[in-house]
Amino acid sequence: MLRPYRFEHPNTEEMQLVTRGSYVAAAFLGPLYILYRKTSGFWPSMLLAIVLTGAVVGFWAVALTFLSNRMLLVALPAALVIALMIQSSFVIRQVRRHFRRRGWLVRAPS
Repeated sequence: MLRPYRFEHPNTEEMQLVTRGSYVAAAFLGPLYILYRKTSGFWPSMLLAIVLTGAVVGFWAVALTFLSNRMLLVALPAALVIALMIQSSFVIRQVRRHFRRRGWLVRAPS
């Protein structure tokens, strides 16, 4: 899932890397990571962050009502981890799409 990428500009040979650390940053920073990378896709990632936050909060409200304490210890952290994984993969996909639209070459790092 945490596939690294290397983006190369065909004319200037400039190189940008997306590593496993980039996935962690994208998971926790979300739309701010897109601003850091100076790529497009801020608003779709902001919308996803809002939806995921609402989903996690909604899940917590329902889980607190219906699940036992032991199940809560597993379900709540699992929901948070799943939301962070979804956000991370979406944000990295937005970054990758931006570079590909600009004509950059996408390669596996060597």
